[in-house]
Amino acid sequence: MKTLTLGLALTLLASAAPAQQMLSTASPIPDGAETRFCYYDGMAYSPDAFVLLTGDNTVTSTISTREERLLRCHRNDDGSLVWKPQSTFQTNN
Repeated sequence: MKTLTLGLALTLLASAAPAQQMLSTASPIPDGAETRFCYYDGMAYSPDAFVLLTGDNTVTSTISTREERLLRCHRNDDGSLVWKPQSTFQTNN
């Protein structure tokens, strides 16, 4: 009985290894996804979607400028989607 259980356990382990290797090499992004979505921070955005990026100017300690950049998901001539800047705002705090 122990031999049967041990044999079954070894068979299960041997069959799990190829499946695990296949999962670890699989891409989370499907083929052709760059023609359907723009990606930012782990999220997929549809064409004509907007993203607002904000940040502080950290070049010098005497300047306290905050920058905001608006990006739009745009379709290139080759069919791929990319982020294109729409506008940039700078404010002094």
